[in-house]
Amino acid sequence: MSLSPSSQPDFSQVHLLSLLSELPVPAVLTSGEVTLLECPDEICSNLADLGGIILVLAEQLNSELRASIERAQLTLADAGIVVALPQSELNEINCVRLIELGVQELVALETMAPSQWLHHIRQARARKNHETQLKRFSHYDPLTQLANRSLFQDRLEHNLIQNQRRNRGTGVLFLDLDRFRVVNDIYGHHIGDQLLIACAERMLEKIRRSDTLARLGSNNFAAILDDVDDEQGMNLVADKISRAFNEPFEVAGHEIFISVSIGMQLASRVNYEVGELVRHAELALHDAKRNGRNACVLYQGNSSPADKVRLGLESALHHALERDELYLAYQPQVEVDGNHFYGVETLMRWRHPVLGNVPPTVFIPVLEDTGLIDQFGLWAIETSCRQFAQWLSQGQVPPTAKVSVNLSPRQFRQPDLAQQIKNALETTGLPPQRLTLEVTESMLMNNLDQGVEVLAHLRQLGVAVAIDDFGTGYSSLSYLKDLPIDYLKIDRVFVKDIVTDANDAAIANSIIGLAHNLGLKVIAEGVEDAEILEMLRVFGCDQYQGFYFAKPVVADEIPGLAGRCDR
Repeated sequence: MSLSPSSQPDFSQVHLLSLLSELPVPAVLTSGEVTLLECPDEICSNLADLGGIILVLAEQLNSELRASIERAQLTLADAGIVVALPQSELNEINCVRLIELGVQELVALETMAPSQWLHHIRQARARKNHETQLKRFSHYDPLTQLANRSLFQDRLEHNLIQNQRRNRGTGVLFLDLDRFRVVNDIYGHHIGDQLLIACAERMLEKIRRSDTLARLGSNNFAAILDDVDDEQGMNLVADKISRAFNEPFEVAGHEIFISVSIGMQLASRVNYEVGELVRHAELALHDAKRNGRNACVLYQGNSSPADKVRLGLESALHHALERDELYLAYQPQVEVDGNHFYGVETLMRWRHPVLGNVPPTVFIPVLEDTGLIDQFGLWAIETSCRQFAQWLSQGQVPPTAKVSVNLSPRQFRQPDLAQQIKNALETTGLPPQRLTLEVTESMLMNNLDQGVEVLAHLRQLGVAVAIDDFGTGYSSLSYLKDLPIDYLKIDRVFVKDIVTDANDAAIANSIIGLAHNLGLKVIAEGVEDAEILEMLRVFGCDQYQGFYFAKPVVADEIPGLAGRCDR
């Protein structure tokens, strides 16, 4: 029932529940547009559309008040709760307990002025709105407005409990937008974000309201398919989503084609165990991407030995740094003409307690795929700079020597790369002129304009830049003249046979001549004997590295190797 309106301040959307037995309801609440609830049972979902405030009057904090608050929270989740108690009951202990129960505002029953009641009601409404917003931020992806990973996990666990009890099926899809990084590289992250929104909308059109679509991060999505009993039903939904990507997306005037890879698993096949269900769907997604992408794959339970080894490596690598299993090896670089010690190239190594020395060709790609290269790469840069600064200060290497550090593709794409390098130099005390950063051709050609900008920022710090493995990538001569670089490194593929293979000799000689014409120096990799070195001397190569002088060694051996060279 509604009490008669009057000229009192607006109390609309205030639902009053009185638990008072001896004290009267304050007079100010008996007029205006206050909705009176006769008993706690009237706090029901029928009021949900009204929202507003639940105002509970009580004489003390007892079980009846607690039950009323809990009922209000369950049935009117968006409504704020105000509790009025006698002033004598508003002690610190009761106030803390009521706030812990979820009450937004407390007021004394003795309050007389309508404006004071309204003040407390407005504060409760503001607090509730803020709490609701925070809750949404914690459960929904702010870009696509889809459920986030946390809400996805909660809903999946709830769904599995309910459907197992009712003997109903649940399907889970893990979805990955193929080659999404290329879109970001070509069009920028702003267009990439708009594409993610469009993809989410298109996928939502292909599932039911009872299903859940979530964005787990970046270009990774997942779907919970409710009441799906067999592979056919799950395949049908996955196929509908996949075919929806056959049409291009129109984003900010750009026509963008993108496909989706999907991994699937049924809850009934894993006895409704949430961890296994998620793991199987992720492994199926991995199979879909490994088999060419743009595919829907149901988990078959036949993970290859390579997959199992990779998962083991991922787990071990997460702890390798903290357990001091990683170390740096240094390969000397020497001048071809004059035998002067020119510097070292830093190489990351992993000594596993069980597997022994794991080849970089095995663990570096895992670091790159998992994102651990960000942490490990920065560690390598800082450690290399600190070690080389120590050698310089102690006179153990020539003052003109340099340390070279390789950058991975993921590192090179980091927007704060130049700042990371600057911080490492300042922290370790290494002069910028003593550091060379090595990048590959393919890293630059993924986005040449952006690559040139990154190199320019690095050289502004005073560090040098080398193109590593030159000749094995795009080998486009046209872009070299515009790149802010200092060195070309000839890949060992073109060096190891220059004495016996005229074609390799011609390629090496051409690269050296081209580099010198552009004002660049050349470092040859993989020099293994005196004949190769002599040929490089004839071609005019500047520096070399390889087993002929020394294999990669630990830090303690570098001063001795430097001492073998002419000063």
